[in-house]
Amino acid sequence: SCAAARSCATLKDWKFGSMAFIGSVGRGPARVLSWPRLCASSGPSPASDFIATDVTTHSAVLAWPPAASASAYKVWYRADGESAPASMRTVARPRVVLSGLASGADYEARVRPLGGNGQPARMRFSTAGAPRAEPEDAAGEEPELPLTELSRLEIRVGKVLECALHPDADSLYVEKVDVGEEEPRTIVSGLVKFVPVEELVGRSVLVLANLKPRAMRGVTSAGMLLCASNEDHSEVDPIQAPEGAPIGELVTFDGHRSAPVDPGNRASKAFDRVAAELRTDGEGLAYYQEAAFKTSAGVCFSPKKLKGSVS
Repeated sequence: SCAAARSCATLKDWKFGSMAFIGSVGRGPARVLSWPRLCASSGPSPASDFIATDVTTHSAVLAWPPAASASAYKVWYRADGESAPASMRTVARPRVVLSGLASGADYEARVRPLGGNGQPARMRFSTAGAPRAEPEDAAGEEPELPLTELSRLEIRVGKVLECALHPDADSLYVEKVDVGEEEPRTIVSGLVKFVPVEELVGRSVLVLANLKPRAMRGVTSAGMLLCASNEDHSEVDPIQAPEGAPIGELVTFDGHRSAPVDPGNRASKAFDRVAAELRTDGEGLAYYQEAAFKTSAGVCFSPKKLKGSVS
């Protein structure tokens, strides 16, 4: 019979340690676990998946396949080690958003269909850990900034040493750019329609330096010049650092840790995720959201004071 399962499904009698779980979810993204069969039944086979998604420090979304003819579902959940009765929710759909969870905690959850032939099921998940608090006695030490997608980008101050038309593409330049390394980088850019060669040579630029090198019409480009463009993209202007910024200096952003990844696809993905929020304001100053592109000499900018996107 299912009497044991029904007894465990009450708030008063639910004892988390009384049954073995199919699997567990560690720190980080939750894994999909099988929907366990909690008791013998002659009815339909239980549905296959009970999952936790969008798990953060204080919330999680639990979802499960619908049970035939179920009118609603009861969900119980409790953090490991808690002596208080489990929390309970009743929901009409096979999905529930749990909020107010403890950070960095392991949870056990159970769902039971009301009506119909569905079987009770259970799973484990873990909330993300809270940011580590700085010790109170660390006087004078600044707390560590959060690691974001922007943190992964390596944007450096550069100077264009040479510039020429691409031998096989009339719309592309091939530039030699000093970014403070032993040898200048070769960078291919599509600036022919927008900036004359004589304006590029000797100019300060910003180089996105940890993109994966790629061949552009037979010439391997090892980076990208960041440029401002107006709303209709009829004007394009390379972003430059203020006078006095050292060549090779890493551009920083308030509120974001500087932790560039090695050149490769990860940096390219990070840039794709932040590109929509890179911009210049009415004075041509460059920003990510509200954080300026900063160097030791000041904020980077569009010399033409273009207002629009940065790419």
